[in-house]
Amino acid sequence: MRIALFGATGRVGGRLLEYALALGHEVRALVRDPAKLAPRAGLEIIQGHVLDADAVARVVAGAEVVLSGLGGAGVHEPGEAQSQGMRNIVAAMRAHGVRRVLGVAGGGILDSVHGGLRHDQPTFPAIFKQVSDRHKAAWHAMRDGDVDWTMVCTGDIVPGERTGVYRWSDDFLPEGANRISVEDVAHFMVEEMTANRHLRRRVGLGY
Repeated sequence: MRIALFGATGRVGGRLLEYALALGHEVRALVRDPAKLAPRAGLEIIQGHVLDADAVARVVAGAEVVLSGLGGAGVHEPGEAQSQGMRNIVAAMRAHGVRRVLGVAGGGILDSVHGGLRHDQPTFPAIFKQVSDRHKAAWHAMRDGDVDWTMVCTGDIVPGERTGVYRWSDDFLPEGANRISVEDVAHFMVEEMTANRHLRRRVGLGY
């Protein structure tokens, strides 16, 4: 498949790139600093920023699927790369007739068993609220954009191994599944981009 990849130099995005190329897919990645990505077969690097709508459109044009590993810049100043970036991605998808997109977000935007979203509950840590708000905006950009989206939502993403063994639940985080390795997040996303088992759903993922 021809993949448009955003966040390729990040933790999740780097694994998405690695796994996609290993499966023989063609990847076009948008990066601010091309020196951070080693050239390799199957990879086309486009220099630019996800907040630049024209750069995003160059990456999306001709793709069959979009993968986003975009995250926030930090809990205190998360920035707009994930939220406005996803708005730019969805707009480019609609302009170029690309239907499928997958992203990653925190578990705060999943439904709570008590009603509402998890990040609206009194027990949700206030320090993560700004980041979670950006994740919610990215999800809404997907949801309202008339595209075939999947938002993979997790607790803590930690270093580890690719096991392929994890639990998932549409719209809710599986009970006690508060962590998952970066490798297994990417494994799930690369599988889901062709399996299409969770179209237009948030997926809670963890161990």
